[in-house]
Amino acid sequence: MIPDLSAAIRNNDLFLHYQPQLTADGRALVAAEALVRWRDSRRGIVQPDQFVQVAERNGLIDQLGCWVLEHACREAASWDGIAVAVNVSPLQFRRHDFVDFVTRTARDAGLAFANLELEITESAYFDDPARAEGNLRELRALGIRVALDDFGTGYSSLALMRRLPLDKVKIDKSFVDEVGTDDGAAVVRAVIGLANALRMQVTAEGVETAAQQRFLQESGCDFLQGYLFSKPVTAAQLADYAKELRRPA
Repeated sequence: MIPDLSAAIRNNDLFLHYQPQLTADGRALVAAEALVRWRDSRRGIVQPDQFVQVAERNGLIDQLGCWVLEHACREAASWDGIAVAVNVSPLQFRRHDFVDFVTRTARDAGLAFANLELEITESAYFDDPARAEGNLRELRALGIRVALDDFGTGYSSLALMRRLPLDKVKIDKSFVDEVGTDDGAAVVRAVIGLANALRMQVTAEGVETAAQQRFLQESGCDFLQGYLFSKPVTAAQLADYAKELRRPA
């Protein structure tokens, strides 16, 4: 798979789908998360869970991440006020020229910094805390937003929420799945309350039912994404989805 994936990156055999992110009431599209797919002649459409970890283990994740950022910025530059969210690997984040690369990529694509959001996991911080904090402050000073992704799946996310200069925290789907239980509901309310106290916004991932949406909206969550609203779609389909939401009822 490694030679094939390396060739796919070089030959642009990858493409992006986008997971819409909506306001908690489900009425407005505010952003979309870029998700990479691989179109392989033998395997067909390969989903990211089948090759991203392979890329991480075999030194291809930086090339893959750069490809995703460049193409996501290019496609999102034509969107009307909709931001694009791009996942950043810890290896990318350790690059000494990371901030320069991100800003140059966005400028070359014609994407306003305010319409770019980078999603990092806590491992990006622990690999090099000083560089991570410096990069985050530089990015936010430029108007690029940063979200802490997969909240709750690591062992010290609460501490990171207090320490790092972040704009948003994303509640992992595993927590959203449990909001129907007393313990699950209490945890999610606590996360939203802490984020609000720290002046951060909150996105809940993996929202699949109307009951989950009601709970999250009533609990003060800002944004939602999940199959309740839309599966990942192409850039063209995203534009149609945005038009549909804007159409008067």
